[in-house]
Amino acid sequence: MICDAIVLARGGSKGIPRKNLVPVYGKPLIAWTIEAALASGFIRDVVVSTDSEEIAETARSFGARVPVLRPDDLATDTSPAEGALRHALAEICRPETPEAVLFPQVTSPVRRRDTLADAFRHFVEGGYDSLFSARLIRNYIWRNLPEPQPLYDPHNRLMRQQIPPEDRYYRETGNFYLFKTESFLETGCRLTGRIGLFETTDEEVVEIDEPDDIAVAELMLERLARNLDIHPIQM
Repeated sequence: MICDAIVLARGGSKGIPRKNLVPVYGKPLIAWTIEAALASGFIRDVVVSTDSEEIAETARSFGARVPVLRPDDLATDTSPAEGALRHALAEICRPETPEAVLFPQVTSPVRRRDTLADAFRHFVEGGYDSLFSARLIRNYIWRNLPEPQPLYDPHNRLMRQQIPPEDRYYRETGNFYLFKTESFLETGCRLTGRIGLFETTDEEVVEIDEPDDIAVAELMLERLARNLDIHPIQM
């Protein structure tokens, strides 16, 4: 199955200026996602969709393809990712359209060495049309402030190990998505058809949205580096 990785990295960022290029544990933030995709073993090309020539140059230096820039109207604060993904499939990927797309998010730089390869294997062997990264929520869940309502029975409070699989809740982490190109183009949705879930680790839940998140990501990357569970840093 031909699979391309499409990385979305627009130039504008309000929470962290130039966020996609900010240094994180020894390299630009975007480099972690590009290198993880290239090292996964199942990707034909890593293509980067960006409206910034500076990001494009950095992406190319780490092995990604950026033949054209993304149009400005697809790179605003409110532009949905799906529009940029469609543009990438039409204008950035090779003419031989990939059968599947890996959509890893730059804001989630922490990935174990084998996570993407294992997820792709699960995607193919499970016969899924789409798949997303997730993490089991270990706490008891409530909703609906100011009058909180439990999503479990407080009078029958089970231990975590006793909760049956069908009653467990998972958080969609946004670390990565996988989907068949045909399903995506037909529906315009990254999660459609037969949907699969791939559970990641606590480290891989980290998302960089605010400056304080960088320190957390670096701590997780250092932890994985000590365990030789991420690819070597290229300085």
